[in-house]
Amino acid sequence: MRIEELHNVLGLTNVDALLQQAIEAAGGSVQVLSPKKIRELGSDFVNINDKGVSLSFLSRGHFEDEHGVPRGAGPYVLACIFYFPFGEGDAQAYEGMAPFADASLKSRGDALVAYGAPHKTEVDEGEIEWDEWIKGGRQLRVSYTSELAIQDISVAVPRVDR
Repeated sequence: MRIEELHNVLGLTNVDALLQQAIEAAGGSVQVLSPKKIRELGSDFVNINDKGVSLSFLSRGHFEDEHGVPRGAGPYVLACIFYFPFGEGDAQAYEGMAPFADASLKSRGDALVAYGAPHKTEVDEGEIEWDEWIKGGRQLRVSYTSELAIQDISVAVPRVDR
């Protein structure tokens, strides 16, 4: 599985072999997840810094409350994947193809060409903060800097309406 296809394991849990294999192939490991962080904060991350990718895991209860029933049986559920085209903190720049696209993306213009008109756009004080699409049953969000360069691309299990 290519790194831009990790969205295929969203909703699986830390004990599911398919998820473990996919993360290991990308250069990460679920072994770094901290039960203490997840218990106290509700989430933890598997950071694949050399590839510019971060995987967000939620506690099973937190995931069920926000996203519904996970696809696996473990205690920690992969809920969201972040790609950082220009790097972020300790993360290098993500240089691969963007999820659900045929190229790497660097700007809002690139995102609009790749994904079409957004389902939703967040504007604050006249500045576009992010665009959102639903692709392959996943929530795809692209966040921007004030210059409309891509800050991050996230792919998540959509929240359930209650």
